[in-house]
Amino acid sequence: MEHARRFADWGRSQALPFWAERGWDRHNGGFFETLDLDGAGITGDIRRVRAQARQAYVFARAACEGWLDRTDLAEAGLDRLARIARSPDGQPGWVHLVHDDGRVADSRRDFYDHAFIILAAAWVWKATGAGRFLDMAHETLVFLDTHMPADHGGYREAIGAPLLPRRQNPHMHLFEALLSLYELTGETALVPRIDAIKGLFDRHFFVAETGLLREFFEPDWQPHGERGAHVEPGHWCEWTWLLAEHGRLLGHAADPAGPVLYRRAMQRGRSAQTGLLMAGMTAQGDIVDARSRTWMQTEWVRAAAVAGSRSELDQACGALVRWHLEGVVSGGWIDKRGADGEDLASGMPASTLYHLVGALAEVERHL
Repeated sequence: MEHARRFADWGRSQALPFWAERGWDRHNGGFFETLDLDGAGITGDIRRVRAQARQAYVFARAACEGWLDRTDLAEAGLDRLARIARSPDGQPGWVHLVHDDGRVADSRRDFYDHAFIILAAAWVWKATGAGRFLDMAHETLVFLDTHMPADHGGYREAIGAPLLPRRQNPHMHLFEALLSLYELTGETALVPRIDAIKGLFDRHFFVAETGLLREFFEPDWQPHGERGAHVEPGHWCEWTWLLAEHGRLLGHAADPAGPVLYRRAMQRGRSAQTGLLMAGMTAQGDIVDARSRTWMQTEWVRAAAVAGSRSELDQACGALVRWHLEGVVSGGWIDKRGADGEDLASGMPASTLYHLVGALAEVERHL
């Protein structure tokens, strides 16, 4: 497990201290959306609400795991986000984008964003014990249930923005958020909501005949035109881990679809040139986008941890370290590699740290 230990040490001793020092905007408040390749925050960026929530989650999770106690950043980040992005126009829910000075840049209510508010609020509550964050998680869930339910199950993509195509991705992240909220609180009232999203996976997202995961849909969950044939190996690995978590937390055997997705990712989703997970393919196996992103490899790590052998977990960590964590400022990453492994990174998206921390938690559990 040499590579796994290297990755774990990098996460604890390099990445988390680096982002605690560099990732917070001391002038405006909040977290930078992106750092440049030297590790300086990029000002003037539009900031995604989901990325701000992810960073709050990161530092809350790090404190809870005993890796780095910067609970102050988690609390300050989510409190600031609540001031500038929660119902600033008098309408319920959270806006989508803000300027770095706090002005609203896009007031749509995006389903994906709300999933990460719930995830962050749950973990910041756990780290701080402050009841306002648990209230935030519950109120955000009530908003989704009240204002964003969709016909045929699940939730609509947004309020104030196009509704098609429907995506499995934000449902996947709400599934993750609800599992975390359930794990941290033990609230059994969450189980029917968890089961409802698992039902969407069973009926619409996962195709048992091919062992693949659909991404884009019509309102009635039929595949969405040409995009309906698009698949993403990184998401196969995310669901592999989530299905294992679902079984662990609810006390039953993990869904066998998880290992199927993992094996498909290993057999069909990796580049022949680099061995890394590729960004996009067709269901028939034609490569649409052979590039690699850091987050995809972290999800390979998590999937290997629950569905692969120890040697496979070490292999995944080795690929992540070699291709994405080396050759850049200590604690940062090369966010994008081309089909032949060439460095295509122009900056370091802060939102990727959420994926790295998730992988770190799984590796630490095995070590």
